[in-house]
Amino acid sequence: MARLNVMQTRPEIGFSEREVLATCEQYLQSANPTIFVAEDERCLVGFLVASMHGYMWAGGHYTTQDVLFVRPENRGSRAAVHLMNNLIRWSKQIGASEILGGNDNSFNSERTAAFLEHFGFEKVGFYMRRGLCDG
Repeated sequence: MARLNVMQTRPEIGFSEREVLATCEQYLQSANPTIFVAEDERCLVGFLVASMHGYMWAGGHYTTQDVLFVRPENRGSRAAVHLMNNLIRWSKQIGASEILGGNDNSFNSERTAAFLEHFGFEKVGFYMRRGLCDG
């Protein structure tokens, strides 16, 4: 599913199974990142990767919704809703002061923003990227 996520949202960066395995190992060792999954009849239909961070300028910590992905055939189901509810619950449980989220690509950006607003997220500033690869 991670491969499908990369191919649909950031094909220019390519997919690395090695990095996925390293991320999963990091999750098992430290719970940062934390990975939530959505299943339908024991089949994986979506996942959310979240991480926790300390502020560089203040006390406390926050969480980020780093990746939210649902298989195309399951979009419009309750999978993403359940994933977000788990993120919010987890963030509260660990005492985070806020959750940052969105997407860092142009894949369904407006749809993602509208979805997050449903959970109380607000648009704040802009997320921008500058590629450094030639070609």
